[in-house]
Amino acid sequence: MNLRGLAGPRGRPAILGITASAVLLANLAGILVAGVTVALPHLLYVPIALSGYWYPRRGTAVAVLIASAYSAFALPLVPGEGVAIVARGVTLVAVGALIAYLSRRLRDQEALYRGLYDHSVSGILLLGPDNRIEDANPRASDLLGQAPEDLRERPFAECAGDREAAERFLVALERGAVAEQELALVRADGRTVHCLASGAPLEVGRRVVTLADMTGLHRARAALEAANRTMAHLSGILDRDLATATGDLEACLARIRREIADPEVLALLRPLGERLGALRRRNEVSREFRVLGTRPPAWQRVQDAIEEAQARLDPGPVAVRAWTARLELYADPALPVALYHLLDNATRPDTGATAVIVTYHDGDGGCRIVVEDDGTGVPPGERDRLFEPTDDRYGHGLFLAREILGITGIGIAEEGTGKGARFVLTVPPEVCRVV
Repeated sequence: MNLRGLAGPRGRPAILGITASAVLLANLAGILVAGVTVALPHLLYVPIALSGYWYPRRGTAVAVLIASAYSAFALPLVPGEGVAIVARGVTLVAVGALIAYLSRRLRDQEALYRGLYDHSVSGILLLGPDNRIEDANPRASDLLGQAPEDLRERPFAECAGDREAAERFLVALERGAVAEQELALVRADGRTVHCLASGAPLEVGRRVVTLADMTGLHRARAALEAANRTMAHLSGILDRDLATATGDLEACLARIRREIADPEVLALLRPLGERLGALRRRNEVSREFRVLGTRPPAWQRVQDAIEEAQARLDPGPVAVRAWTARLELYADPALPVALYHLLDNATRPDTGATAVIVTYHDGDGGCRIVVEDDGTGVPPGERDRLFEPTDDRYGHGLFLAREILGITGIGIAEEGTGKGARFVLTVPPEVCRVV
């Protein structure tokens, strides 16, 4: 039997009995032969420590037995050191009780962490200094399709479908904790498992890696992206057909107006032209709605977004000035579209505005972006339904602007006091920054 097997649960009682008997006999011989009562009693700590560590709930009792046995033969043989022998016995019991208590606490903590390790819904891998797998919990074993003993000593990067991505993850892990990096792992049967990998460095060069299975979500996302591409393709076809048909009708209407001079006929044609114009604008807005939310948000310079919006704008005599050079927003890529509709609303001829000013005010609770003009303002009766998808002059544009901004939590409200319109964008602190 090797030493590891000898120190196992079956061999421990024998080791403890032999050790306790040996040190007690050594103390007895020391007293009888040489009268030694000081050095040899320290050997009694060995079986007491072993019993407290191996048998936490019986460690104190074993310490009492060993201390009692020692005192039973030491007191009659060396009566002049009775106080020292009793004190030594009490110390042995106290040390045994302390070791047993600490061992119980250690076992309880070990049971707790072992339960978390074994029953975690995430896979957990322990990597050595050379990034080879030293241990794997059952969930990690299931994810990789191999038994824990088969995973041991296997380089972690070999488990990844993209070895370079795994190497980058390990390099980042050497510098500190890494949170939720997507990794594709390859099972023993060749199937790919998509995971969110997180990790943290431990002492003595080891690292712990947790793996959350995202295969189902990955498949759903891929299916959704495929469906979005198909819908976008079909929508593009319908959009082009509708735009072409609308353009043909407007061209036909313009030709009729050129060739017919009868005022009554032209008066009948005017509502038709207005309806065609409204249909064209509605198609443009619906095109912007179709791409809304299909791309991830990103940090954007507000000044650049305003300039892009102005490039689409026909403000006429209205001057547009923006003072937002250092401000950036984390917003949907359609941010210029939202700003275009705000500026378009402010620069229409029926507003009577001559200037539009865009400013911002940064604070601890985020920032406020203000778009205000010097026109007639919003009639009080229309303010409540300003951002609803209605067919009046404010129409679908402001509703679209609100939806675009709301993707990252940016609110919008009209706060004018009757002297010009004043749109205020309330931006949470986590989605704005001044650079």
